[in-house]
Amino acid sequence: MNTITFNDNRTQVQVEGGTIISELVDAAYANNTQVVTANCNCVGVMGALLGGGYSRMMGERGFMVDNVLSLRVVLASGELVDVTPTSHPDLWWALRGAGANFGIVTSAVFRAFPTAPAQNGAWLGSLIFADDQLEDVVAAINNLTLTSKMAIFLYYATTGAPDYTPAIIVFPFYLGNNTAEARQAFAPVLDIGPESDGTTFTPYNEVNEGSDSFCVAGNRKVSYGAAEDQLDPATWRAIWNEYTSFVDRYGGEAVGNSTVLMEAYSLGTAEQLGDSSSAYAWRSTNRFNTVAIAWYADQGLDAPANAWAGQIREHWRSTSGLQTNATYINFAFGDETLEDIYGGNVGRLQQLKGVYDPDNHFGQFFPLDG
Repeated sequence: MNTITFNDNRTQVQVEGGTIISELVDAAYANNTQVVTANCNCVGVMGALLGGGYSRMMGERGFMVDNVLSLRVVLASGELVDVTPTSHPDLWWALRGAGANFGIVTSAVFRAFPTAPAQNGAWLGSLIFADDQLEDVVAAINNLTLTSKMAIFLYYATTGAPDYTPAIIVFPFYLGNNTAEARQAFAPVLDIGPESDGTTFTPYNEVNEGSDSFCVAGNRKVSYGAAEDQLDPATWRAIWNEYTSFVDRYGGEAVGNSTVLMEAYSLGTAEQLGDSSSAYAWRSTNRFNTVAIAWYADQGLDAPANAWAGQIREHWRSTSGLQTNATYINFAFGDETLEDIYGGNVGRLQQLKGVYDPDNHFGQFFPLDG
């Protein structure tokens, strides 16, 4: 169930339901093309798609849900249907943002973007900043205008074994092969003066490798996410202090893989399509997505791990600049309200749930059965 088939001119690709991101990226690169995917190689293509599908290249092309052309779906009735904007308009809308509630996607057809080999990649890499630069870094990211080729990430992570030293890492992304243009675009961050600069042009099939640490199997990974319209430097200082204290208290070997992450993307293309274009509710409001991941092996750390990550989420929510709480479903913990996940679309989604899955066969995560 992981066959990938491009059409003759490489502008469309059919992807089977068991395909993971790395398989699709490798196939696209081998065909001198690009496909809008999520950023983590080990994630299933359909899982990322059905929740919305943020992508590093979404500034140019929109969410994953904006780049799918058709979906083959097994419904709760057992019927196999091909869903398109014209064949099943309500179901098409619902699947793209709340899809896990409505069926099993066995394959999908996506847009593909033929790309010359010399341009098939991006300028990216890690910038390491000192503790006393943190407020300047957060303010610069908050004030940065992301043009269509840009995305930026902020991590709190450790250096790993043996020292597990906490680090402040910024990871800029600029689509295509133009280092001078990329460095100019990110000048407000670069001008702060990172302690190290690992940015370089990277081929498209290697672009996601920076996220491979998240794909390591095993252990316990407790994740609490939130969305924001603004980044508050004082909040991020408090979170940094709590992150370093968490690592110090329980030790690097026990919790040193824990991470705090912020993602920011250019939203212009996604916003142009309009909030009503899919069931993903937050395309015009959430500038930043954040998640705190407590990563550990000892079950005895469940309580402090949840308390730590949950408290970080509360910091974000309290200074988000949003009118209500909001969370990208693929960053959610599970205790959020339906409105946190689906926004103002809950009522329409529940009505459609009653049509397509009245017995709630597909209700594993944030079920809409009412």
